[in-house]
Amino acid sequence: MAGQPTVSATASRNRLLLGLLLATLLLSTALNLYLLFRGPEYATDYDLDTQLPELVTEVELQQVRRALAECQAGHPVTPDTLTTATVSRHP
Repeated sequence: MAGQPTVSATASRNRLLLGLLLATLLLSTALNLYLLFRGPEYATDYDLDTQLPELVTEVELQQVRRALAECQAGHPVTPDTLTTATVSRHP
């Protein structure tokens, strides 16, 4: 039959695809093991149970103080990711 690949071409293509699949699985497994067993990102004497030095409320308070200072200085407040509402200015 014309137009159909021969058995050896199909087998060769299947071997190539199987090889690529095995190489992908091997690389994926190696990367996962590397990420799993590498050392911690933090210092060894770091205590994970201690409270963070800055609480969320402290960060929010600093942002509000900065925004208030900018408003008092006549500069517009730059929007950030925590801005949830905009203030409309009335003339």
